[in-house]
Amino acid sequence: MSFSSKHKDKRSSYLLIIFFLVSIIIAARFFDLQIRHGSYYKAQAQSLHQTTKTLDVERGIIYFQDKNKTLIPVAINKKFYNVFAVPKDVKQKEEVAKILSPLLKINEQEILTRLNKPNDPYEPLANKVLDETVINEIKKQNGKDQILAGINVEEVNHRYYPLKNSASQVIGFVGYDEKDNLVGQYGLEKEYNAELAGKAGKFSGAKDAFGRLIRSIFSSEETSQQGMSLVSTIDKNINFKAEEELKQMVESRQAVGGSIVVMEPKTGKILALANYPDFDLNKYSDIKDISIFRNSVVEDRFELGSVMKIVTMAIGLETGALMPQTSYVDTGVVRVSGKDIKNFRNEVYGKADMTKVLEMSINTGAVYAQSLIGNENFRKYLKIFGMGEKTGVDLPDEVAGDLSNLDDNNAPQINFSTAAFGQGISMNPLVLLRAYAMVANKGKSVSPYVIEKFIDDKGNESSPNQSEPAQIISEKTAETLTSMMVKVVENGYGKNAAIKGYSIAGKTGTAQIPVKGGGYLQDDSIQTFYGFFPASDPKFVIAVKLDRPKLGAAAYNNVTYAFRDMAMYLINYYNIPPDNLTN
Repeated sequence: MSFSSKHKDKRSSYLLIIFFLVSIIIAARFFDLQIRHGSYYKAQAQSLHQTTKTLDVERGIIYFQDKNKTLIPVAINKKFYNVFAVPKDVKQKEEVAKILSPLLKINEQEILTRLNKPNDPYEPLANKVLDETVINEIKKQNGKDQILAGINVEEVNHRYYPLKNSASQVIGFVGYDEKDNLVGQYGLEKEYNAELAGKAGKFSGAKDAFGRLIRSIFSSEETSQQGMSLVSTIDKNINFKAEEELKQMVESRQAVGGSIVVMEPKTGKILALANYPDFDLNKYSDIKDISIFRNSVVEDRFELGSVMKIVTMAIGLETGALMPQTSYVDTGVVRVSGKDIKNFRNEVYGKADMTKVLEMSINTGAVYAQSLIGNENFRKYLKIFGMGEKTGVDLPDEVAGDLSNLDDNNAPQINFSTAAFGQGISMNPLVLLRAYAMVANKGKSVSPYVIEKFIDDKGNESSPNQSEPAQIISEKTAETLTSMMVKVVENGYGKNAAIKGYSIAGKTGTAQIPVKGGGYLQDDSIQTFYGFFPASDPKFVIAVKLDRPKLGAAAYNNVTYAFRDMAMYLINYYNIPPDNLTN
């Protein structure tokens, strides 16, 4: 064998050995990739092409209406922009702060403080920016020598409230809960959160190189349910008028706050519900005193004062314990359980019938009426009227009326006597408005509500269930009491609520404010006027409430005027013809 042949055989052996070794290494590598770490690399590869994604869902819109049934959106979804910084990417921080300060309306030093956080990957500068000219200017400056490098803009969808402050406590807002989920808080946003929010769907399957979802027989998808829209009974124009009247009354009388509610007595449909003070729903996070978020019409109780005398008379008439002409002799004071009960301003009226008791709001007359009714009947009918319950209105956190002062079988007589003119028992303003609506509705029960119908994403409409009315007091009792209430406006403390050509039934109330531990505030009161019109065929029942005014000692000085102005507005708005040409 030649030398060259031996050399070739040797070289071939080396190559075979090298090939064998490489094969072993490759096989070992394959074993490592496929067997030992196969599941890891398989999952990594799948993650590039497989995805599980929550599908977006639009929150439903909330609408108000007008008298023509035109829908007015009051809670919508709107495109906003968030401006944020990645501080490590911002090179000229002082220059950037100087540019951004006038655009974002933020102090330069505050911006600098936020930019000097090199380890922060996301530092928010401004959230929910609506002004697109601001966003365009930031983008323009960023493209210009990249002076705003590190300043970024992201597009987000948020809830937006076009009417801002209007009906703020009724509408409520959407915010983050303790689990960082966006949910409705307060008002309709809370009460109907599930219906408005809908249900987000879920997609499991492949995505392409651009991140787009690929729907196929191998993918699975849980369909989204878009949020339902709500059509509210609130009439935007009536509510605006109520808010205007309320603000003027509170400010001119130097009061702490107040409320106005307008409702249809035959249906329970609430056309206006105004509270003052109110707040801008788009800037709720700026509010320091969160008690402003509360809807006091349903969430807060108060001792009623003399507006309660209507219910006392209704019970007396219904039980046959008294008639409008039933009379007694008023001496200005009556002693009950060792305590003196006096009339407003210590007035003495002498012989007075029950109509005059309402006209002049005589406390001793209400005490006399309750004594004729008796404690058991009085308590029984207060509960029949629902005075110790919730109205069931579709707004969150409603409180029930409190009749606990009367529930004990050993309760002293003084508790029943004072309850006859609205002291020692308490409820939210809507509970009493419902009682007045029953009188206006010929003795039939009324269920207040604010949502008329739902609309799904396909345009299908549905309505919430409404309870059937029940006869609470007889039609005769309601008619007799209405006539007595008309006299209050014609001859009594309700005179300032009168409107020429129209019969108005109503009652004033000036209630003391209880303090913890017993007793009442000496110089503060809650003033109310409750009434309905036209008395011959009531279309509207209205409650006006004024909290702790500094000016005007009694309800007839203040709330009667706001009631009259609201009634006049409704008469003109709906073209209601006169029903009493004799006044």
